[in-house]
Amino acid sequence: MMNFFSSNLIVILIIYLVLPLADLFFDLNGILIALLITVWMATVIFHELGHCFIAKCRGMRIAFISGLLGMYMNGRYFFKIPMYFSFGAMLAYKPLRKGHITKHDIIWLNSGGFIFNLISVLVLLLIDQLFSLDSYILNFAIRMNIIIGVVTGLNPFAADGKSIWNLLRGKNDELKFYDSMNYIYDSEVSSTRILEELDRDRDIISTYASNIAWVERHVDSNEITQVYQTELHDSETLNYKLIKAFQLLYKAADGHQIDDKEVEIFNEVNTSLYVVFGQVYQYFKTGDETILDNLLRKRIWLPSQRENKLLINAIQRII
Repeated sequence: MMNFFSSNLIVILIIYLVLPLADLFFDLNGILIALLITVWMATVIFHELGHCFIAKCRGMRIAFISGLLGMYMNGRYFFKIPMYFSFGAMLAYKPLRKGHITKHDIIWLNSGGFIFNLISVLVLLLIDQLFSLDSYILNFAIRMNIIIGVVTGLNPFAADGKSIWNLLRGKNDELKFYDSMNYIYDSEVSSTRILEELDRDRDIISTYASNIAWVERHVDSNEITQVYQTELHDSETLNYKLIKAFQLLYKAADGHQIDDKEVEIFNEVNTSLYVVFGQVYQYFKTGDETILDNLLRKRIWLPSQRENKLLINAIQRII
């Protein structure tokens, strides 16, 4: 399960309790620091909203967006999230009925944060000129928007900028990556279509997409034994362990015991958007069925509807 000290909650506690108390008792300008961090975090979420706005304009859907106060993922809001998601992240996909994602889709999507930061700078400068505020907080907000916009959007070596410049230079690996991801996230696309259309060895996501589709097709056909008795391969270590975790869930759902080494797989994939497997790990370590009952009550735990359906289906079979 997600540790409090590795979640966004510890960041919130430090900003809005520890820093003000430090200001009160030690005269450390804690309140000012808390305000500056809040401006920084607000700038980050505004940047991510820029990506979301452009995504919507390009006919995409939002898989998740996160910030200090939590994450919206797959139609559900999560307040407690891994700490690294506090600093802003988002993912969008394009439904295949609207056509395959294009280079221009991705360039515009990755430019959205920079565009919103630029708009924010212009608006804040206008406010500063109109009202002559001479505010330290306002000036800090202007600087943060410039820094975040430039570092992410115009930087050819990392983040959004790297993706944009690679595509502009004709390097289309990112295009393949996004296209494969769309197959996973688009719940309207059948597992059969994925297996027929997608070259499983095209990129690091296509193999996982094909494996997930393979599991989904056999679960839908109630061929559960096939799911966990077939060895599925993936050169990407985390993706291999993720598909193994789904296979082990169905092994347990089919009434078979999972050994200690297999149980550890759930702990190893307890990361990023897949922290729910930490609770699955606790269930297999303790046998406490209330853990699974709680998972069924919320029902939305994974970033794609396809993965989430497989998780919930397996838990229902286990119980």
